[in-house]
Amino acid sequence: MKHSGFTLLELLVAMAIFATAGLAIMQSSSAHIGNLSQLDDLTIASYIADNQMQLAMLDKEWPGKEKSQGEVKMANRDWLWQQQVSKLADEDLRLVQISVSLAESPEQVLYQLQSYRGKPGG
Repeated sequence: MKHSGFTLLELLVAMAIFATAGLAIMQSSSAHIGNLSQLDDLTIASYIADNQMQLAMLDKEWPGKEKSQGEVKMANRDWLWQQQVSKLADEDLRLVQISVSLAESPEQVLYQLQSYRGKPGG
């Protein structure tokens, strides 16, 4: 009499293969979720930097404060921004740099933006 089916060893090998594949899928999904969260943070930080840069460009004071900073709440989180205005060789131009980080980790800059500002009416 001939029996058909899988042996115990074949079942164990098949289970090991499926467990390995399942683990790989779970790790990939976890990494994907982490990347989405990081992308969300970078997007919001870029919005904050853009807003601060626009305010710096509209500032009527020349050359403006060399350093300034502030805190803003966006997307239910607290964010810190820092603005640095630097002199250039051309006295009618300034380099404006904006850095944004989360308030919970201010030492880790998530986004930086820089632009040049010309002297008004110059």
